[in-house]
Amino acid sequence: MEKDSQSDKHAEPDVITPRILPHQAAAGRELSRARTRLLVCLWTLPVYMIAIWVLLNNRREIDAIMFIYMGVWAGFAIDMARRRCPICKQQFYVKNILMSLRARRCVHCGFDSRSVALPASEDQITL
Repeated sequence: MEKDSQSDKHAEPDVITPRILPHQAAAGRELSRARTRLLVCLWTLPVYMIAIWVLLNNRREIDAIMFIYMGVWAGFAIDMARRRCPICKQQFYVKNILMSLRARRCVHCGFDSRSVALPASEDQITL
């Protein structure tokens, strides 16, 4: 007996999806920005490595650039890890100990950080 896999993938038309409120959509944008900041910092790692290589070849000090890069990375990582989901109020990117850089949804409740607030229309019933 096979289960109908199509019904598992798509929500039933009678299921009511919760309306995203404006403050929840704004929190979603902040969650996306925090993730983007850390990813940009990660993508600039090759530039940092080339800068260290050049400084070392010229026999210059690398302490300042190392502390700056590590401080920026640590700041962005802490900012991303401390962000909370506007729905379930738990850490958005952290399930147990490790942070998920790939997650765009809350690792607890599934709230999408790319959700947008829809204006309430007059024919909708809001509770």
